[in-house]
Amino acid sequence: MRKQSFLQGAMTLATAGLISRALGAVYRIPLTRVLGDEGMGLFQMAHPVYAAILTISTVGINVAISKLVAGHLAQGMAGAARRTFHISLALMGALGLLFSVLMFFTARLIAVHVAHNADAYYAIVALSPAVLIVSVASAMRGYFQGQQIMMPTAISQVAEQVIRVLTMLLLAHYLLRISLPMAAAGATFGASAGAVAGLIALLAIFYSKRGASPLLGPRPLPVAPSASKITMSILRLAVPISLAGTVVSIMNLIDLAVVPNRLIAIGLTPTDATRLYGQLTGMALTLVNMPTVFTSALQASLVPSVSEAHALNDKASIHARATAAIRITLLIAIPATVGLYLLATPIADLLFGIPEAGAPIAAMAGGLLFLTLQQTTSGVLQGLGRTDLPVRNLLLGAACKLVLSWTLTGMPAFGIRGAALGTTLGFMVAASLNLAGVKALTGAGIAVRDTLAKPIAATMAMSLAAVGGYRYFLALLGSNGQATLIAIGLAMAAYALMLLLTGGLRERDFELVPALGPRLARWLKRKGAFRR
Repeated sequence: MRKQSFLQGAMTLATAGLISRALGAVYRIPLTRVLGDEGMGLFQMAHPVYAAILTISTVGINVAISKLVAGHLAQGMAGAARRTFHISLALMGALGLLFSVLMFFTARLIAVHVAHNADAYYAIVALSPAVLIVSVASAMRGYFQGQQIMMPTAISQVAEQVIRVLTMLLLAHYLLRISLPMAAAGATFGASAGAVAGLIALLAIFYSKRGASPLLGPRPLPVAPSASKITMSILRLAVPISLAGTVVSIMNLIDLAVVPNRLIAIGLTPTDATRLYGQLTGMALTLVNMPTVFTSALQASLVPSVSEAHALNDKASIHARATAAIRITLLIAIPATVGLYLLATPIADLLFGIPEAGAPIAAMAGGLLFLTLQQTTSGVLQGLGRTDLPVRNLLLGAACKLVLSWTLTGMPAFGIRGAALGTTLGFMVAASLNLAGVKALTGAGIAVRDTLAKPIAATMAMSLAAVGGYRYFLALLGSNGQATLIAIGLAMAAYALMLLLTGGLRERDFELVPALGPRLARWLKRKGAFRR
């Protein structure tokens, strides 16, 4: 496996992310049929605890490993890179073991006093081994990502998800004979089994590379920094990143604490308030988060790439990579934002069978643009070692969200749309401050002609195709689902065609797509599709 450019690495991770998300979406249908509403409730109760622990124990250190390894290798310090990896592996193993044990022994307290359901105990216990395994796997993923080799992470993610889905469905079906809580525990144990599969995949790749890797080869290594110095470097980078993940969780908790109460305050019944809260968090937020499969991958790939250039003091490469990342983000986010806004109600009807959910979806559509920009610019800042800036900016965004959600949701003219707008404006604050930070540190920003004007022109054509196509085929076919799917297809085709006509898509953009991309680029080039 060879080193990839940051955009190629991002595409590799995005492809794996799409496969994993597709599997994650599909398994819920048969699992719900096995467990029913109550069983799915027990299954879901364990995951917030697990997600919170992983945010604290793995996310920040994984990024820190990636950045430090990339920086050391760029400077030819293979000894420092190797020692960083070994210390990180030990640190992640120790933290993972600690949190696994804590989760196991506090499971009953969490079930009774947090989830308010003693039957959730078994599901929480079944998840506890996964914390240790995922922690070790995260250290290894950070090692590969630091070398800008993203395929091992992608392979392990897909292997993890496949085994997870198979295990949860088989165990849930088998253990249902014993009891519903045990069946829910069997389903949650799928995460532990999947983590083992992902780790095995990483280990297989890891040992197959011995002798070929600058971290593992037999060559003499230069003197590396002390263990204490490396540990402090890891923690200095990791703690702010983990805090940023915690802030995102806090932003979700703001909705839980504020939205239902404020809706009740303007005269809604608790049942109606809960229903609208579900539309906001279970439908609108789900759709807004869908494009983050691309920008999360871009962020993960940016950190070592920018770190490498930063270690070499290669300001031109930093500027070029940051500019390219922002451009790719906007190419995806601008049409996705506008399309989600225009077709909010038809999409809500198609996916959820609840057309009235279109109101919060449309109000939160802008959050998609700013959330994706926030993620990409965070990757640039983290690669530069300024991990403090994204968390500070997210905190300011969260404060803005709290004030706006409280104020707007409590106004009858806005209601649930006020909470959606609060989220959108909160991410707008965080993204804008991140962009300012990137501009100040690298000089990179949003180029009006290439990064804004061309995608916006293409999006206008896309909008006409989406709205006109939906109305025409709805009248012709009488089916919202068919009309919506056709409209989305027409919109995508119109956007791509307009980008080609305006020169918004370049030949090298197609090279990011494995196998088919370069062939399509050559065919389009022969047809004279690419413009300057």
